[in-house]
Amino acid sequence: MATHTKQGEDDMWPGANIGPPPMDPGPAGAPWTAPPRVKPSAGWYTVPIVLAATAVVGLVIMLVLFLDDSMAAEKPGVTGGASTGVTVDLEAGRGYFLYVRTGASAPTSCALRAYGQTGAVELTRKNSWAQSDHTGYRYTASFQAPVGGEGVLTCRGTSGTMLVTPDDTADFYLGLSVLIGVVCGVLAIVGFVFLFVRRSHARRAAVSSVPGAFPY
Repeated sequence: MATHTKQGEDDMWPGANIGPPPMDPGPAGAPWTAPPRVKPSAGWYTVPIVLAATAVVGLVIMLVLFLDDSMAAEKPGVTGGASTGVTVDLEAGRGYFLYVRTGASAPTSCALRAYGQTGAVELTRKNSWAQSDHTGYRYTASFQAPVGGEGVLTCRGTSGTMLVTPDDTADFYLGLSVLIGVVCGVLAIVGFVFLFVRRSHARRAAVSSVPGAFPY
């Protein structure tokens, strides 16, 4: 009898004999799965970025190295007789090309008269591959200006008119750097557009494959 009364009292308390709520089985269907990763990954954007940076940095470096030489090479060539001399406006340390008339012999030695003094000029073949075509003339030698300013260049071993022009090799290097920069820039743009389009298609495909999922 006592046992029955105790059990009845327990049943009167609110919440008595209430266990944990049943687990919600959730909506019927397949379990949630993560959507496939978008490929190519965003990390591939570093490729066009590196290409663009290479183009910009490379062009800046080439401008720093060769812009002054390129501007100096814009000066026109001057002519004069081998024995009477070619009056030239030189920049100390810069290179110059020496041309003689087609069919004339190459000079054996040259001298520069400037500031009341005359000194020998060393003839070399430096940057001869960058020589330019001048009608009626042929390239024979290169030399480096020992001093700056106006001087008179005379040569032995040849005759007739000579042509002296600034060494314009810097123009070739600048032109090449611009060309490489343009190619890298175009590749960077194409690569960026390609990655953007491919990732957009892959993102849409990932979303459609898993309803309610967001690609990552």
